[in-house]
Amino acid sequence: MFAACFIVYLAVLEGFLAVPQFNDIVQIRPASALGPVFGLFFGLPGVFGCATANLVSDILHEGATPFMLAGYFVIQVMYNGLPRWAWYLVNARSPRPYPRFDSASKTALYMALALVDSVCVNLAVYLFVGASPESGPSFATRGLNNVWMLLYIGLPLLYALERSPLTPNPPRWIHVPYRNIKKSNLTQRFVIWFVIASALLMLLVSVVVIAFASGDEESFQAVVRTMFHEVAILTVPIFLPMFVFLHILERRFTRPIEVLALDQQTFIERMESDVEQGRRDTCIAVDERGTKPRYEIAELYESTNKMRRDMVGFIERLYNVTAERQRTATELDVAKQIQMSAVPHDFDSLTERFALDIAGFMRPAREVGGDFYDVFEVGERGVAFVIGDVSGKGVPAALFMMRAQSLLRQFLLETDDLGTAFTLANRQLCERNDAMLFVTAFACVVDTATGEVRFANAGHNPPVLKQNGKLGYLACRPGLVLGAMDVVKYREGSFACSPGEGLLLYTDGVSEAANAAEELYGEDRLLQTLAKLDGGAVQGATASTAQGERPASAENPAVAANGCCAPRGSSAQTAVASSAQAAVNSLVASVDAFAGEAPQADDITMLAFRWNLPVARLTLPADDAELDNLFAFLEPICEGEGRTPKMVAQMMLVCEEVFVNICHYGFPDGQPRLPVDIEAAVDERAGCLHLVFSDQGIAYDPLSHDAKKVDPADEQRKGGLGILLMRKYMDDLRYTRADGRNILRMTKRFV
Repeated sequence: MFAACFIVYLAVLEGFLAVPQFNDIVQIRPASALGPVFGLFFGLPGVFGCATANLVSDILHEGATPFMLAGYFVIQVMYNGLPRWAWYLVNARSPRPYPRFDSASKTALYMALALVDSVCVNLAVYLFVGASPESGPSFATRGLNNVWMLLYIGLPLLYALERSPLTPNPPRWIHVPYRNIKKSNLTQRFVIWFVIASALLMLLVSVVVIAFASGDEESFQAVVRTMFHEVAILTVPIFLPMFVFLHILERRFTRPIEVLALDQQTFIERMESDVEQGRRDTCIAVDERGTKPRYEIAELYESTNKMRRDMVGFIERLYNVTAERQRTATELDVAKQIQMSAVPHDFDSLTERFALDIAGFMRPAREVGGDFYDVFEVGERGVAFVIGDVSGKGVPAALFMMRAQSLLRQFLLETDDLGTAFTLANRQLCERNDAMLFVTAFACVVDTATGEVRFANAGHNPPVLKQNGKLGYLACRPGLVLGAMDVVKYREGSFACSPGEGLLLYTDGVSEAANAAEELYGEDRLLQTLAKLDGGAVQGATASTAQGERPASAENPAVAANGCCAPRGSSAQTAVASSAQAAVNSLVASVDAFAGEAPQADDITMLAFRWNLPVARLTLPADDAELDNLFAFLEPICEGEGRTPKMVAQMMLVCEEVFVNICHYGFPDGQPRLPVDIEAAVDERAGCLHLVFSDQGIAYDPLSHDAKKVDPADEQRKGGLGILLMRKYMDDLRYTRADGRNILRMTKRFV
């Protein structure tokens, strides 16, 4: 810093000394402003850097003795350092002691210090040199030059230094940290622009006077000195009104606005501490200078104080509301935990006991929701699946949901008919239903021994059924919602479920999920998502076959373990991959990807199950010559505990009758003989053997045939003996016609 001040001062001084008119006649020395300004801002490095540069210049030009040079150096040090020590002594107790012209008082202090410093240095030079009285005008001109330079160059220079990233170096007794405030206030901007305008005006007057001055050198010098004095005289009436105007401007406008702005910056912190301590002092803090706003500024103060009082009151109310909301949120969180615990999540016991693959998912749109699902045992071999969706959202829907769930469970356990159970639950829900809430519900009970599924629907979305290798929605009556009318009666429906098949139950939060463009997910996209999952299973099975796995045959029947809704030909590994949980996870991921950033508008709930028995499959040509392959396929399945030779013989006889009848009567002359599919599954826990014969022959329901004994001589009753054998030796028989196929399901108990 010392070197920088030295170089700048010496460059400016030598530059103007190179012009004789500036030095010998006019006495314009801009370097006179650098020493006090650098000393005021940079401290001792600025003081001694400029003094040393002045000493070097004196050595180069004055030709004085060492004593004289030392005296000039001391005087220059005094000139550079006097404003610094005087400034910080006056502002020692000020909260803002650094040189910043943000008030009229600081500007006046600087100008006073410039005048005093100029007088002192000229007096010191006059006493040290011992000049004659005739040289007084030269000293006066030099003193006026110092005042001029400190005023018209020093003020802008200090303003520029203050706005620079440089940091001032105060004396040791100043302990206030420096804040580099680059934003200037109104007073500071007015001072700078006024000084610059005044400097330009004085420069213009000086140029005009010098340009029109004529005569010899003495006459020119006299004119210049006269100009110095006249400019000095003009400066007083120019700057005195400025200080008066600045003082009024500062007290009435600048300072009140600064106080308001500063108080606003710390208002929130003070308000927080006041609220914690029970105080309500929100008025604007008037500083130690006694700022007294008037007129519009006073109205601004009053409106600000009123706004603060209102704000404190609002914050207190908001604090109370927030505390209440936090308490409510805590209670809702507990309610959410209770609601989530009301639906089952662990299905291991049912999976182990009943060979069911079960998956459930529920995500409320709010803290608590109106959706629910339930899974529980019904009797010795039945498992009930229930799903529901209450109208509305939030706490009312959640309370009604708990009531509906408990009533449905109660009546499903007490009543064998699902329609009756729904009717009784509906009557109970209609009572004391002042809120006019209702619930859509779907329930089904799976007989895990026979695969029979009984169901009832109360205005709910039909579930997705995977049956015979096809995906589709279960055909069922929609029914009326529960809780709307107490006179409604519900009916039970049923269908046969083969091993590896099942249902996906869901609420409308899935199909009606919307994205940002307000497009609905839709039931078609739901089926497509599940179809892609099955398509992946088919591809997996194809890849396994390509790697060398043998297809299903009489010697190597393919067993599809854990294969709910698995397509024909799928391997055990592929069927596991497409489990109920995989289907639910895939559907949840698809819905979330479709919705994107759009908020969840409704509860999303899903419940899926499949009758998860290992399935062996065989495809044979429709030719009774294939009976040996059929027996070879059935023999390993019939081996095991509880399979008596008599039971095996009866089952073999029934299967022979069914297969031969398909071959002989299923394909009339001229119709292509298409293959016959046979599926077999063993439920060791229930002691049941499940058989499914599927063919693409002509439609024929053997169960509709009159099962009377037939006379062997009666040529008109073909096939009657086989039907009698089926009904006599099989424990359960079911027939359906789907997708151009005859599907006959048979169950044989061996325990």
